[in-house]
Amino acid sequence: MRLPSRTDLIAMAKAPLKFTVAQRVWLGAGIGVALMLIWLAWPRPMSVEIADIDRGVVRSEVVDEARTRIHDVFVVAAPVSGELQRLELEPGDAVERGQVVASILPADPALLDARVAAETSAAVAAAQAALAASEADLQLAQSDQRRVATLFAREFASQAALDAANAGLRAARAAVNARRAEVAHARAAASSPSARARRATLVTSPAAGRVLRVLQQSETIALAGAPLIEIGDTSKIEIAAEFLTQDAVRMQAGASAQIENWGGDTPIPARVFRIEPYARTRISALGVEEQRVNVILHLVDPEAAPPLGHGFRVDARVVLNEQRDAVRAPTDALVRDGEGWAVFVVRGGRARLTPITLGDGGDDYRAVSSGLREGDRVILFPGDRMVDGARVQGAPRRR
Repeated sequence: MRLPSRTDLIAMAKAPLKFTVAQRVWLGAGIGVALMLIWLAWPRPMSVEIADIDRGVVRSEVVDEARTRIHDVFVVAAPVSGELQRLELEPGDAVERGQVVASILPADPALLDARVAAETSAAVAAAQAALAASEADLQLAQSDQRRVATLFAREFASQAALDAANAGLRAARAAVNARRAEVAHARAAASSPSARARRATLVTSPAAGRVLRVLQQSETIALAGAPLIEIGDTSKIEIAAEFLTQDAVRMQAGASAQIENWGGDTPIPARVFRIEPYARTRISALGVEEQRVNVILHLVDPEAAPPLGHGFRVDARVVLNEQRDAVRAPTDALVRDGEGWAVFVVRGGRARLTPITLGDGGDDYRAVSSGLREGDRVILFPGDRMVDGARVQGAPRRR
């Protein structure tokens, strides 16, 4: 078989290809499938969410659970032991300074056993007998004094005899008074009804305010010093929050704060009033020991604040640092770049990994010292698939 020469090959190349109808159909289908596979395999830009770098306020804040409390809470206690009468006041009632809030009567004497009852009865009888003897001596002294006085008037008795008779009369009267006191003492020891005084002791409010708690409302025998009622001025509310010590050292008196989760949608403006110097050990919900310190906050406008009470649970948000008109980046755009931070900046339809230097900030924004300019567009939530130079197709940030 003879091989085609160079002239034959050139002639064959110049000759038009001739395909049948079926071949043309199959050829077109193959080309279409190939184009579809190329289109499917062609890399497409990633859909991302984009935010613009702007200038604004950047705050570093810390929030923790807190409790409301009245600045001055007065615990009214029983000044004496006795029978406490039922308290008519209820929690929330208004009271004035000096208003009577409780009444205490002397308690009934304790029951006496047979031996003690016999001893007290005998003591009363002995005191009464001694009184009778003293009264008899008094009558005798009176008779002697009258007789000596008559004889002295007739000059049959001396001045010394009259003085002795007068002194004996005075001594007899003093002895009668002493015996009467002994009888009263014996009757009181025996709980004689005639010796008991039923004068009530009135307990008054030390300050104006409202009743917070009634600690003992029913009638009972109260001991001296027993708490009866708590009173406080509800207009003088403060907030006590237990912050971690590493957060508290970054605070300062007068710092701006907000009270949240009090039951309404609008935060209540407040300011840091005092940071207590004594820390306490607390166990967290995870069982970890934490050092916490009380931070006291005062409301900026107590009159316009909602009616908070004593011991209400709220959240206290304290501003640690605030920068105004700072270049800021959303925290959702930050990614780790070795030991530092970076963002993906969109330039020419591609994501460019850009290292940045961060400052203080909060949960939403962080201040940027270098690496970004106002107007740059950064990718939010870049994810693990995002690499430097990747083609991206961005959409505005959803609010």
